[in-house]
Amino acid sequence: MKKLCVLALCALPTVTFAGTSLDDDLRFYLRADAGLTYSDLKVDDYDLGGFQGMFNFAAGGQKNRWRAELNYQERATVSELFSSLLTQTMASMEQHAIIINGYYDLFSSKYFAWYFGAGAGLNNYESVITYQNLGTEVSEEGFSAILGAYTGLSLNFEHVGIDLGVDYYYTYKPNQNTLVPKIGLRIIF
Repeated sequence: MKKLCVLALCALPTVTFAGTSLDDDLRFYLRADAGLTYSDLKVDDYDLGGFQGMFNFAAGGQKNRWRAELNYQERATVSELFSSLLTQTMASMEQHAIIINGYYDLFSSKYFAWYFGAGAGLNNYESVITYQNLGTEVSEEGFSAILGAYTGLSLNFEHVGIDLGVDYYYTYKPNQNTLVPKIGLRIIF
């Protein structure tokens, strides 16, 4: 019985990839996706915890199980309404990043893929804190590194891919770790 189980486990990758219709040609694509997460961001000792929206737009190439792309990302966080009313302080953070990403389809078939990826780039940030009771505003802007790690599932059709995944981002300044569930669409040429 043990030998039969071991044989079945060894044959699993063969069965999984037997229906694979991987294209050896380089194919280009455009991708857009969006996600929403809760951020625990702090700026100048002000807790900017709140919902953070993320939008990505990318262009890249795909060959076999590999993808490489250049990605533009925009993220925005606004302080929570309740804490803003209590403290008479309103804060916001906008981030724009250019990231180079690479992906690999760990499991892949004609219509389905499970992918992993990583990326690195440059993040531009701008924070604005408005102290309404004092009538002052403090702002800061600058550049820092951004790193990303990605995993998800792709549903693939002839020229369209639908991605459901989770992205992890780390920015050095503002110091932030973000886990973002997302949904996306790829148009493959």
